[in-house]
Amino acid sequence: MANTEIQSRIEATRDAYREEQERNRRELNEIEVLLRQSAGDIEKLSQRELSVSNRIRDLEVNLEKYNKSEIKNFYNAAQEVQMRLQMMRGQYEQQQFRQASLRTRQSQLSDIIELLEAVLDLNSSSRGSTTIDNSEDIISNIIQAQEKERLRISLQMHDGPAQSMSNLVLRVEICQRLLDIDLDQARAELSSLKTAINTTLQDTRKLIFDLRPMTLDDLGLVATLRRFVSQFGEKHNLDVNLMIQNFDGRLPSHYEVTIFRFIQEALNNIVNHANANQARVLIDITGEILQIVIEDDGQGFDVENTLADRSKRRNMGIASMRQQVEALLRGEFGIESAIGRGTRVVASVPLP
Repeated sequence: MANTEIQSRIEATRDAYREEQERNRRELNEIEVLLRQSAGDIEKLSQRELSVSNRIRDLEVNLEKYNKSEIKNFYNAAQEVQMRLQMMRGQYEQQQFRQASLRTRQSQLSDIIELLEAVLDLNSSSRGSTTIDNSEDIISNIIQAQEKERLRISLQMHDGPAQSMSNLVLRVEICQRLLDIDLDQARAELSSLKTAINTTLQDTRKLIFDLRPMTLDDLGLVATLRRFVSQFGEKHNLDVNLMIQNFDGRLPSHYEVTIFRFIQEALNNIVNHANANQARVLIDITGEILQIVIEDDGQGFDVENTLADRSKRRNMGIASMRQQVEALLRGEFGIESAIGRGTRVVASVPLP
């Protein structure tokens, strides 16, 4: 393929991603407005629920003052408010999830656009066909990785919150029928439904955190890693020691996201392959270089043989980490391991 044609394709790809970035930006603005409105509506409805709950408590204390019709109306009003509040909170969580998805995609788009522009600049100064061909391979690999990640997220959404929400809708319909048949059974079903909704909300929050921790934007990389490492170690029964030296500031958004994903991938590899009891994550800044070291006391592996076999899942994880460091952050990546002696992953990233 002629160099000029490849150049044109890269420019067209960059422009397409810029258009998607602008669409995402507009949708993000709309969702932020909806979130503010929803938060206000939830606050109002929460106050109403409190008022209704107080009336119910008064009714239970002074039951003899009310007839059956009034009692039924009170409980129906209370259940209606609670159901509306739960539904609104569920919608609010979905809006938050969509916001997190769009923010992640914006970060990915910024990385891709920045890379494409760097490739175009590089090709402008060096017209050799090798440079262009290599650039196209790198871009293709990164875009494929991004699309695989989007597919993984969509499958998680389908198998997780989407299925749970469908089940909740059916259970709400059951509650509605029970209200006219058996009030005690309806109360029991509503109590069970509340537990199911809380479980779904927790699962959704975990999915949002895995997709893009909100604390990355609010508190930065260090605070996010401390929370993630603590939860990750508890979940997988792994003793993870996080050490951060000479670094307590902020980095550009795409740096923080990429570094977080790099550490997340490394720890996932330890859980999936290393059979380790302990892991150590070190982040240190020396001069203009940020260094990341992840070590474990696991079973180790033969690095050369694993990298030679492209079909292995561990090789795919290593390739993803290498791509994050070398292609997205223009750093250096290395891995050391031996059977029975654990694994050590190192990344050296120049500060922006």
